[in-house]
Amino acid sequence: MDTPVAPGDPDVAPAPAPARSLFRRLRPWLAIIGFVIAATALLGYESLSTRPVREAARSFAELISLGDRSDLGEDELKRQARLFCSEHYLATHDPRPAPEGGLIGLPRTLHPDYKAWREGDDVWIRPTARAGPVYQFVYEAGRWKFDGPVGILTPQGEFIPASKLEPESRNQRGQDSLILLKTRIKA
Repeated sequence: MDTPVAPGDPDVAPAPAPARSLFRRLRPWLAIIGFVIAATALLGYESLSTRPVREAARSFAELISLGDRSDLGEDELKRQARLFCSEHYLATHDPRPAPEGGLIGLPRTLHPDYKAWREGDDVWIRPTARAGPVYQFVYEAGRWKFDGPVGILTPQGEFIPASKLEPESRNQRGQDSLILLKTRIKA
């Protein structure tokens, strides 16, 4: 018969610790790997879903900066500006340099607090901080192209489509232009 062993008896080896399961040993590493995979998937989704808006904003910035290039002649500037415009826009407009710089019908700068968003298949950009014109970009021939103004955003946050606006005047060269900041709303 076995004799009872007193606790702390130096002659008796301690019982081995229970073996930890493989899952318990790997649990911290599995959690880290799972977190990295989830973060990578979320970042990839965010990158893919915002890509059209980022590309349209880049195209708009390039178009604006193209208008400010003084090293190009008028014909070369018009030729290059046409590359950034949709077929629909080019059917009714001829991009030309403005006398004061830039391109006729486009702002000279893109405000740091501009807003860009998806509207159906297109991208709309409001280049000002709060109120002002809203321009449309369409995906055509493998890139985002300027398709003209689609309306105006009022200081109260109301969007007024271009179809409800009437041109106030003709520009200096006789071409109809939609001057969005100085328009009247159709009755």
